[in-house]
Amino acid sequence: MTPQFQVDLAEYFVSRAVAFTNMGELDLALKDYSTAIELNPEHAAAHQERGAIELELGKYDAALVDLDRSLSLDPLSDMAYFRRGMVFNLTGKYKRALDDLNTAIDMNPLYPQYYQQRAIAFAALDNHERAVLDLDQTLLLDVRDPLSLYYRARSHSALGSFERAIDDLTYALALVPHDPAIYFERASNYYYLADYLRALADYRQAIRYEPTFAEAYAGLGASLLQVGQAEEAKQSYQQYLEMAGDKADPRIKQLVDRLSERPAARLKA
Repeated sequence: MTPQFQVDLAEYFVSRAVAFTNMGELDLALKDYSTAIELNPEHAAAHQERGAIELELGKYDAALVDLDRSLSLDPLSDMAYFRRGMVFNLTGKYKRALDDLNTAIDMNPLYPQYYQQRAIAFAALDNHERAVLDLDQTLLLDVRDPLSLYYRARSHSALGSFERAIDDLTYALALVPHDPAIYFERASNYYYLADYLRALADYRQAIRYEPTFAEAYAGLGASLLQVGQAEEAKQSYQQYLEMAGDKADPRIKQLVDRLSERPAARLKA
């Protein structure tokens, strides 16, 4: 059994770790949580909060160890299940994420981020219908969440509901008007609807707010080609190839070669 003075001292370090976390000093908070755990190894909250910081820092293996330990000490913490579900999502273990997120939602059905994370798992498993339902619930609880609007739009798009995706992305842009990822996603949906002029405008906005957005240059090139601006399309594709480097789609390199060799009027994306 941990002596009382160690328990009291552990609480001091936990309180200071919370303050450091609120100040954005995550490394200092991590040290204090570690000290608290050394003083009181059965401090469930210290394990959970250290796991949360490790999660934010991308230390997923360490986060999983701490969250497992936290849940062994306090199996009634919905937040610990949620955070462990996030770890599983970020490491591609989507079925295990669903198990934890289902538990978290059963314990606390009023927290919107639980549904959002479960939607991410469903979408990764190609179950976009369930993802949309969870994001509907997220947005019912928090109607002004641009990230959930973005995720729901992606699932709508995967289901072929391009107009609904555009509606969600337009609302998201009203909330965060300078987000290049949202412009890119809306541009792609306009492209799927063969609305190439609107696609062009949104790809250009994505590039405006993120000039090194390689995929946006590829989308811009495809849209320019569709409206007959082959030379401009080639330039955009070349910018994509330069930015993407070794990760570039080889099909676009082949297309650039074709644009360089043949009359532009005969080519389509």
